[in-house]
Amino acid sequence: MRAAQVLPLLLLACAISCSTTQTQSDPTKLPPPTTTLEVRNQKHVDFIMYVLDGTHRIRLGLVPAMGTRTFTIPHHLVSSRGSLRFQADTVGSQSVLATDEELTVHEGDAFSLTIR
Repeated sequence: MRAAQVLPLLLLACAISCSTTQTQSDPTKLPPPTTTLEVRNQKHVDFIMYVLDGTHRIRLGLVPAMGTRTFTIPHHLVSSRGSLRFQADTVGSQSVLATDEELTVHEGDAFSLTIR
């Protein structure tokens, strides 16, 4: 009977000791500044925006026809690459628009692209 009372406490103690501890981030360290891309779509079709990372493309989101959207560029792309390219695919069509040259990007930059 005594072993039956001790076993749950022993299992609980074992589970607590094996659990991972979470370290709190330094509250004095500021988060990295956000890098944004504002896209103005002046066409009558929707576009899906991508940021090109070498041979990969990462979807930023949809820009509706005759609309404007602001996207946050993932921090790891800005810090690792230093320069980026962008691509816009039309929704429902094979048409693709892409920047021809790489744009130099720093943390906290704000870019603006217009699709005409």
